[in-house]
Amino acid sequence: MQTTYVALSGKRMQTTYVALSGLWNSRLIIFLREMDEKALHLVPPASLESPDSPLRFYRVARFSEHPSLSMSNPLFASRLLLCVLFVEAIGNMTLASSASRLLPSSAYPSVYVFGASMVDSGENFVAMPLRQDADFEPYSVDYFEKPTGRWSNGRNLIDFITQGLGIGLLSPYLQSFGSNFTYGVNFASSGSHARNKTASGDNSGGLFCLLVQIDQFREYQESVLSQHRSVLGQQRMRQHFSNSIYFIETAHNDYLSVAFQSEDFDAINLTEIVIAAIKDALQALYDSGARTFLVMNLTPIGCNPSTLTNDYRKENRDSYGCKVDYLELASRHNERLIELLNKFSAKYPAAEWTVFDAYSLMLDAYHNPLNYGVKYPFQACCGYGGGEYNYNADVNCGRPGKLINGTYAVAKKCTDPSLHIIWDSLHPVESFCRYLARGVLDGTHLIPSINITDRFTYISKDGVAEPKLSLW
Repeated sequence: MQTTYVALSGKRMQTTYVALSGLWNSRLIIFLREMDEKALHLVPPASLESPDSPLRFYRVARFSEHPSLSMSNPLFASRLLLCVLFVEAIGNMTLASSASRLLPSSAYPSVYVFGASMVDSGENFVAMPLRQDADFEPYSVDYFEKPTGRWSNGRNLIDFITQGLGIGLLSPYLQSFGSNFTYGVNFASSGSHARNKTASGDNSGGLFCLLVQIDQFREYQESVLSQHRSVLGQQRMRQHFSNSIYFIETAHNDYLSVAFQSEDFDAINLTEIVIAAIKDALQALYDSGARTFLVMNLTPIGCNPSTLTNDYRKENRDSYGCKVDYLELASRHNERLIELLNKFSAKYPAAEWTVFDAYSLMLDAYHNPLNYGVKYPFQACCGYGGGEYNYNADVNCGRPGKLINGTYAVAKKCTDPSLHIIWDSLHPVESFCRYLARGVLDGTHLIPSINITDRFTYISKDGVAEPKLSLW
């Protein structure tokens, strides 16, 4: 099995090395992070001195002298033991169940998804359940009748795309039981960044940044290829990966987590850093055999309820009430994204490099809401406070209520989500996700426009998947 090394770093800490085989490195990362609430960063194996005799699932090469991570600390020692036992047990179950997991066929393409909460189908939910807002009602209930970790009242954008292609809903990568990877895998992790940035402490967002998701894809790809003994079989599976669609939605969190929150905020510099991170991710996927890329641009982040109600750049608004500085930030990113994909296209002309222009589609909805059946374009469906935005950053959808100035405040779901664009702070309601998906499936908001639906015509010919979903 492939071994992954993790470095746990802090101001007063020496480096602690942990090696873990296979899928469950992600689980161990989470457990170790909780022990000291320090951010974790994946380190390539080549940059570390290999441990002398790694165990099957883990190996601690040396411990930090930081008191909280010392084996003399009974809390650390006991939690590490529990973690090791957990990983060992789950690892054994994974080996036992891997043969029955539904994997892709070399005859058909798949859809592989990377990114954050706009397209997460439950990755964070299965990795660290009951830690984020979307793990609780009323998230997901309008379609799934229970929370699934999706940041919507029902299905999200990628659900409509894959159902529209006739391949059904994609399982999240870390779903151990009942997963179906026949027609694709969803690696997206809510709260993740394009940059190599990891959440810490009790914040369950951003478990796996974009490059970590791609590392997970490589592990998955190696696992699939290893199922084929013959050279011809492996060649056919490599062609499968080349024929598949790679959908990436990233960077919203890179900007919204820091934009305009200090006087020294440098929008140009941040944009270059984010674009460079996306470049590394796309290159890594290309090197792994990917050839068709759909990269979603930033949505109009100056128009969503959480931005419209924050304390930054409040005065500079356009005629619709959106914050101009945030819109310009998104536009700058989107322009650089197109430039990046044009450079890739010139370098690798045999591949397809396409931007999904979600920005223009959503901005048109904000400007012309009646064309989309929307009555409250700037108001959160699930929120607190009423008024134009129905949003309060201290009262989150899906969370218990709290006392504010002597009043019990709790976020509630609106009566008719289809009259809104936004579900909570940023994420579209299920009904608007249909419009977004149609922009992809019809090719109307793809730059340049390509037809991805023809690649999945085998669905209707072979009858191997569920019927294609009509978006209208």
